[in-house]
Amino acid sequence: MQNWWKLPYSIYAIAVLFILFAIVLPIYVLIKLIVPYPKQTTWVHRINKIMFLVWSAFTGFRYKIRGIENIDENQTYIVVCNHNNLADIIASAYANQVPSKPLVKKELLKIPILGQLFAMASVPLDRKDEAARKRSLETMANELNQNISLIIFPEGTRNRTPAPLKEFHNGAFIISMKTGKPIMPVVFTNIKNLSSPESILIKPWKFEAHHLAPVFPDSFNEVQEYKDYIYKIMWNFLVENDSSFKDYKKL
Repeated sequence: MQNWWKLPYSIYAIAVLFILFAIVLPIYVLIKLIVPYPKQTTWVHRINKIMFLVWSAFTGFRYKIRGIENIDENQTYIVVCNHNNLADIIASAYANQVPSKPLVKKELLKIPILGQLFAMASVPLDRKDEAARKRSLETMANELNQNISLIIFPEGTRNRTPAPLKEFHNGAFIISMKTGKPIMPVVFTNIKNLSSPESILIKPWKFEAHHLAPVFPDSFNEVQEYKDYIYKIMWNFLVENDSSFKDYKKL
């Protein structure tokens, strides 16, 4: 019963977020109507930063952001992040400092208000069959070739294991090698205990995001080698910097 306050707090925090989304939705529509397509992601990212700063002021969340010096504003990136719980999605909307479009499940477009936002500011991902997945990869490549950065959770779903990371899917690495765009690992630390992977209950916390040095695909001959290298970088960083994984060894 000591955490009885999590439920009312979580309801409050989510309600504030939905209210803010409803307020800024007309701004997103205006951006879509008047801003050239390749620049829309940058403007959405700016609005998101303002919105989540306001949300944080009402909910008590804080941000610790590191590695901004690794970002080249003239470079297009595939940002890959670890995925533990609901907080990662909130963190990626603000703490990730690369203006980028997230990949979202196509089903999320059906959510009221949020669905309309996802439709404008994300790349819907359809995984129902091989043909749909291939089309999604082509859409991702098209976005990158227009100099629009993407943000991908290569674990696919939330990490429900006690380990620092789940196994990565190939998509981000295939697209990187196909387009020549570098991968920038953004590692979220010390937020695993914010909530469980199965829960939407949260508590005030400090989001920590670390932008690691980008990795270009031309140093690798095959997808598996590239994927293993990024996996090792992120795993070792979590073991070194996240108290939740202090009992794990570096790879």
